[in-house]
Amino acid sequence: MTPSRLRQLEAFRAVMQSGSVSRAAQRMLLSQPAVTKLLRNLEDETGLPLFDRARRHLQPTPEAVKLEGAVATLFAAADRLDRAIDDMRGVGSGELRVAAMPLMGLALIPRLLARFAMEVQPVRISHVVASSREVHDLVQAGNADLGFALPVGRSALVAAAPIELPGLVVLPPGHRLARLKSVPLSELHDEPYISLGRQYRLRDQVDELFTVNGVTPRLVAETQNAAAACAMVAAGLGFAIAEAVTVKALKGQVAVRRLRPTVTFSVTILGSPGRPLSSAALAFLKMVRSEVGGGPSG
Repeated sequence: MTPSRLRQLEAFRAVMQSGSVSRAAQRMLLSQPAVTKLLRNLEDETGLPLFDRARRHLQPTPEAVKLEGAVATLFAAADRLDRAIDDMRGVGSGELRVAAMPLMGLALIPRLLARFAMEVQPVRISHVVASSREVHDLVQAGNADLGFALPVGRSALVAAAPIELPGLVVLPPGHRLARLKSVPLSELHDEPYISLGRQYRLRDQVDELFTVNGVTPRLVAETQNAAAACAMVAAGLGFAIAEAVTVKALKGQVAVRRLRPTVTFSVTILGSPGRPLSSAALAFLKMVRSEVGGGPSG
């Protein structure tokens, strides 16, 4: 279909919807003679009598009424095409589907997604909290555009450099070590310690840190969730080692200090294999990196 035919159909639709050439001209920002010419050209080229001009106002013919339905379908399809292009560019009414492990997905990601949709790009949001293995599976199956997970072997899904989160020591309020700006690992020997469960890779990293440095804290509790461990710290049970994402939610309830030496919790960034992240996913990832880049506080 030629551009001139589309312009004729646009004029036809405007007249049918507004009921007059003058109002159609205002809608299209054209003169009345220009709209009239477009209508006549459409009739001449199609051979269809679209308007009865016997009266002062144009009266649509049965052919015009039938054509109006087909034209409505055409322009609706064009609108859908425009929305699809916007979705692929990550603008307008696109969708951003994010899957994240609990460390990132329970509090941080939902809060940032809401801010992103309201302040950056008005996207529809889909968010799933799942285990790291499940996040890999969701991204692999095409059910998530962006994933945040712990490393699960070598993966073709890795879409960007990981987020590196240094381990921080989380102390009860008023603890003797809270007076220090950073805590030497040796100071944690025989201190009551709240650990993640043995099924978690982060537990292995922290255990190795203690073993290599000859430090043996006194294990008083295990939990499957870093936020739960920090809540026990806030209650005074002992110390924990966590990262900035978890401890941020407990600001003011615990003392957070740097640890020397420490471990690094690596969060893998996942995307669909063989396809770059969308502009919306990249913009959101930038927001996440900015949010978690700060040091300890509290």
